[in-house]
Amino acid sequence: MNTLCINNGLVIDPESCTARLASVGVKDGRIAEISDTPLHADTELDAAGHVVCPGFIDVHAHVDNVTTYPDHETCAKLSLLQGVTTLVSGNCGLSVPNVTEFFDRIDKGYPLNHAELLGGSTLRKMVGACNIYAPATKEQIDHMCCLARQGLSQGAAGISLGVGYTPGTSLDEILALATVAREYGRVVSIDTRMEDDYDLSSLADAIEVSRRTGARIVISHLVYQYGEFVMREALDMLDKARAQGVDIWADSGMYVDWATSIGSECFRESYVFAHESILPSLLVATGEYTGQRLDEQLYRTMRTLHPNETVICKTDAEPSIALAFTRDYIMPSSDTAPYNPGEGHPQIAGTFAAFFRMVREQANLNLCEAVRRATLLPAQVMGFARKGRMRVGADADIAVFDPKTIYDNAAYVDKGRPDDPPEGIDFVLVGGTLAVRGKEVVNAAAGRSLKCCRCCSCKV
Repeated sequence: MNTLCINNGLVIDPESCTARLASVGVKDGRIAEISDTPLHADTELDAAGHVVCPGFIDVHAHVDNVTTYPDHETCAKLSLLQGVTTLVSGNCGLSVPNVTEFFDRIDKGYPLNHAELLGGSTLRKMVGACNIYAPATKEQIDHMCCLARQGLSQGAAGISLGVGYTPGTSLDEILALATVAREYGRVVSIDTRMEDDYDLSSLADAIEVSRRTGARIVISHLVYQYGEFVMREALDMLDKARAQGVDIWADSGMYVDWATSIGSECFRESYVFAHESILPSLLVATGEYTGQRLDEQLYRTMRTLHPNETVICKTDAEPSIALAFTRDYIMPSSDTAPYNPGEGHPQIAGTFAAFFRMVREQANLNLCEAVRRATLLPAQVMGFARKGRMRVGADADIAVFDPKTIYDNAAYVDKGRPDDPPEGIDFVLVGGTLAVRGKEVVNAAAGRSLKCCRCCSCKV
């Protein structure tokens, strides 16, 4: 007997990219059956007229308590309300130092499933390479590789690098860590560095790293990196590399206005004051100056006194979002992170609804392909063998939504609330447990840690 069933929905199978009217039965945390007729269970949900598909997998998150905001569970709930059932945190080189302790905490009950990357910047600090402008020594690199092997053996999903935040990172360091990731069949996620608005050298380096080591590379938040000026050139480079057999992929958000801490290398004085238009385009997203635009005085005040507060860089690159998703190797991601209520970036609550709204309004992707990008593709790239599938035996992480009404309500802090949940998400299951009904989280403890093993590696 099924414990839960979802009847009469449009069931989308991302593996075959097909859709059919069917009912889904769930038992013991797995999909137990998919039937052409309605099923019976202890809990029966009606999905007539709505899509039933695997829960969304967000491969680029920072929901692991490495920010100044410890309430990461609230942030995880915002993802859950979007239909996300699995997060991958530890991106941009920033992760928890001990993945075992992190997994133990998640396994006590968490809003959704959670995987963790090993951050290169975190590894640097652990071996004493704390100067972000200086390359690590050979001894430090060897020590980092040893720590990386330990973390990967404990289940980390891969290694992340934030070379824009640690400009002293050498190619030798990247190659060494990528080689370790390749040994374990895990990904290397890279937040590339741009010396100016048109610089593609870091993307070329990432391609070369994959070519030389055989590691699977994921370029982080593609639109944030290249959307304003060089998206076509970046896509051409990725297309060419992939045609040559390079194992490289990318994730990308639904916003062109990116955010990070005002004290980071990204907002260094030499960059900000070399571009006269930058300061008025910077919107404070957290803290006592939330909603204000920066001028020189406020910039210096925040860099000195409030370096951990988040600032959003407003750009003019909207067409690049749809352009990025013309490539079948690019998956949606949020770059989400914890903030205080009413603060932050709308990506934390709106990303996946915005993605499916784009699909509806612009018709650049059909619905089945859009579901594949948000479910099966990230599961394959990350090596999550039972996630992202709609078939018997797969984990019962399931999203039910209305493709006609799904809509992102999250807004920038100067226009509304960035943490407003979306419309059109009906139900979300995590591990076979009903976790979301409408805009209400009804179970915030169904998620578990997602540990990888050597068998997790898979070909896409």
